[in-house]
Amino acid sequence: MSTRPPSPKKVSLADVAANAGVSTNTVSRVVRGDPEVADATRARISALLDEMGYRPNYAARALASKKTGVLHVLLAAPMFHGHGRVLLSVLNAGSEAGYHVSLSNAYRPDGALHTQVAPFDVDGVVILAGQDPSVELAIEIGKRIPTCLLLSSEKNLEGISTASIDNVRGSRLAAEHLLRQGVSDIVHIAGPRNWSDAVMRRQGFTQACEEAGVEGQVIESFSWNAHDGYDAMRSLSHLPQALQCANDQLALGAMRLIHERGAKVPEDVRVVGFDDVDGADCYTPPLTTIRQPFDRLGRTGVRLVRSLMEGGRAEDVTIDPELVIRASSTL
Repeated sequence: MSTRPPSPKKVSLADVAANAGVSTNTVSRVVRGDPEVADATRARISALLDEMGYRPNYAARALASKKTGVLHVLLAAPMFHGHGRVLLSVLNAGSEAGYHVSLSNAYRPDGALHTQVAPFDVDGVVILAGQDPSVELAIEIGKRIPTCLLLSSEKNLEGISTASIDNVRGSRLAAEHLLRQGVSDIVHIAGPRNWSDAVMRRQGFTQACEEAGVEGQVIESFSWNAHDGYDAMRSLSHLPQALQCANDQLALGAMRLIHERGAKVPEDVRVVGFDDVDGADCYTPPLTTIRQPFDRLGRTGVRLVRSLMEGGRAEDVTIDPELVIRASSTL
């Protein structure tokens, strides 16, 4: 007679729902990575899923659907702050939805992209983009695998879903915040030309200045790094009243040059960045910036590619950023 103890009862979605005091559908939405579930609810249910030992039945799912259960993430740009945050969100949302998440890198140091990078035996692909060549890569991959392109301004790509931050709106918010304070001498330090984010942020700045009747000046940087913000600022013949930077690192470099010239932020030059990187609130002074909802963007990407995997139509989703006002831009 066997003395093996009985196997523990497999935890179901209904069991978790009963403990959480919510519907089974709500728990299912959390497991699927639906970004529209409230953050507090998602956190509480995710903790219960772990605590109760819920495990999706990957084998049964694969046999029933004739799918692999693998979601692939493709890096098609350098790993800057935003890409890292979005990647983490995609990994979490994909895992919560019951997928094994694989990862590969298409980006080469010379800026070109490897083309043979997405495996055939996956159910869907999420591409973290930002530079122009990533669009062509997404189109090629999308011909054979459900694909979602993140962090690109491109839309209406046949059969491909996209999710992005509204960079034009974010840049307008930043410029308008400065222009409302009555400044007329305002400069935008733009990001590299081959990045769609940089192009959109420059466009938003220009729109805001034109509507305010102010002739804003644009100076270009050759990277997103702080040293290029410093060099761009050094190229100016004089310090402007206000400075809008295409990201927080450029703002950091520009603020160093301002301090070296004996001027103060914001008394002499008001400064706004873009991204709200970790530590932006610890700049000297704390940096006013545009906060991008990276977690929501990643979760939206997983939702969109899963919809394509289930036979849904391609969608384009644009998410609004938020102006975070700190001491660097106001007296």
